[in-house]
Amino acid sequence: MSQYIDSISHQYSTGERTVPPRTKEKWTGLSDLSHFLMGSDTMEDLAERAAKYIVDILSIDYCRIVLQEGNKYYCKASYSRTYPYSVHGNSREPVAAEAVYSRMLSHNASAKLYLAHQHLTTQEKISLGISPGEQSWFIPLRADTLQIGVLILGQKSGSDGELLDESSYYLVDLIADQLSNAFLRTQLNNRLESLSIETVLALSKTLETRDSPSSLHGKRMAIMSERLAAHYKFSVRETRELCWAALLHDIGKIGVEDVILRKPGPLDDDEWKVMKTHPEIGAQIVRGVSGLENLAPLILSHHERVDGRGYPLGLRRDEIPLGARILAVVDSYTAMTEGRPYRKARTHDEAITEIKKNSGEMYDPEVVSTFVELFDKESDIPL
Repeated sequence: MSQYIDSISHQYSTGERTVPPRTKEKWTGLSDLSHFLMGSDTMEDLAERAAKYIVDILSIDYCRIVLQEGNKYYCKASYSRTYPYSVHGNSREPVAAEAVYSRMLSHNASAKLYLAHQHLTTQEKISLGISPGEQSWFIPLRADTLQIGVLILGQKSGSDGELLDESSYYLVDLIADQLSNAFLRTQLNNRLESLSIETVLALSKTLETRDSPSSLHGKRMAIMSERLAAHYKFSVRETRELCWAALLHDIGKIGVEDVILRKPGPLDDDEWKVMKTHPEIGAQIVRGVSGLENLAPLILSHHERVDGRGYPLGLRRDEIPLGARILAVVDSYTAMTEGRPYRKARTHDEAITEIKKNSGEMYDPEVVSTFVELFDKESDIPL
């Protein structure tokens, strides 16, 4: 086994790479893992489900995924097949174990895997919770020169045979590469999301300064939109973007002059022409902000109608993004029940009746049905 590892290490250092034969099941599992990693939204979900995938693909007893954050290490997921258990969350590893991980991931270390019985001292194995007779592989997770963490694969004591056969090394290497890149991508997305949240809040504050009712209106819309997104089984990212679009759907109003925006009575035809430009202005604003680009189609289309008589593009039915069809219903309900300086607020039942009356013309009938189902009673509506 050690000779095989040495030969593989030589192949990697010289740029040679051969693909040993694989079973159809393992490669199918690797393909499934790859698709999952590309679609995962959160670090926790990625780690927990990846651990289970890896145990199934490699037919091993357990898998642990430990990630580096600064100079600390956290176990993001731990899954066992023979003694079913699963660790969720963000538990920090013991200090003694962190020293072992740091050595494995050091820039000077070029090894692609470590065998517990060959490369770790007795004390190190104890610090990592490796029992006598247990077989463990430690695979450093790196993306280029960046240190990501450590993938731990193991077989409990008393299990028959080797942990993995020699032909599995290439498969393990592919899994480690995919996992490292997926974690790096998620980390970068999380940082971008943090910046995007700050941008959304700043833009929302700007809107509140210009038009306070619009800001409060958007916050209520965001809460209801989140409920609808859950019904439609939106992903975490899609739900986040829908809620952000709800908050910022009227951000384009900052480009509308105050004499129109704050007029206490109904707008005349010319004023309405100006007011109707706010979806396009809003879409242009978010389209130019990194991390908010996907909000642009929702903001642009939230005043479209399924009968094609909306604005600014006159889109019909499925030409309108589902998120925008959701915003149209939520926006109308919120506007009706909040009232305006020139129009008193309607009751919950009155607003629901009006929305139902316009189902199929202004609003998507399926979205209307879902909205009524979720918010049948006034007590279901967020304050």
